[in-house]
Amino acid sequence: LVFVAAPPAAAQPTDLFFSEYVEGTSNNKAIEIYNGTASAVDLTAGGYTLMFYFNGGTTASFTLALAGTVPAGGTWVVAPTNANATILGVANQTSGTAWFNGDDAVVLRKTGSSGPLVDVIGQIGFDPGSEWGTGLQSTADNTIRRKASVCAGDTDGSNAFDPSIEWDGYATDTFAGLGAHSVSCVVVDLAPSVTSTTPANAATGVAPNADLSVTFS
Repeated sequence: LVFVAAPPAAAQPTDLFFSEYVEGTSNNKAIEIYNGTASAVDLTAGGYTLMFYFNGGTTASFTLALAGTVPAGGTWVVAPTNANATILGVANQTSGTAWFNGDDAVVLRKTGSSGPLVDVIGQIGFDPGSEWGTGLQSTADNTIRRKASVCAGDTDGSNAFDPSIEWDGYATDTFAGLGAHSVSCVVVDLAPSVTSTTPANAATGVAPNADLSVTFS
């Protein structure tokens, strides 16, 4: 009797989330959003909105409605119009010139600016001083990139934010990773079930010494 186990199932992202944050010199800022779902996401139809809460504010000081389509497995890079040529070369959407600093919370919502929170960098209503985190894994003068093991955004904008938990840090004005992201999601433990047997269930005429196999999910 042979028992065969199928490969484990992986948890695929079910919504967009932030995958990279650039807080560089001067106006070199950018936000990258990743679509790890199995389908393209229409940002306009979904009402996805980028919001910036400055200096511990509880009301967004800058709101940007996102417009375009993010392909499955693709990214959407948003930047100010006066960022440098490297950032603008991979930007999908640009707007404005007065963007965030390291102590400003960045929020992604859907179904409009008052809709559900999809992801957040920082903590709404809290001013950390100059940055969240320390060293390269901080929100001031650094690039931080979501770890490949992270497969969902932080939907609680009021909780404490520690970049070292979910983000890798890079030196000021690191732009090489913008425009691409990938994930290696954690394995989900599922209750096993029988998916097939040899011989088939209720088969007749099977030799007494025939090999038997059972395949589980």
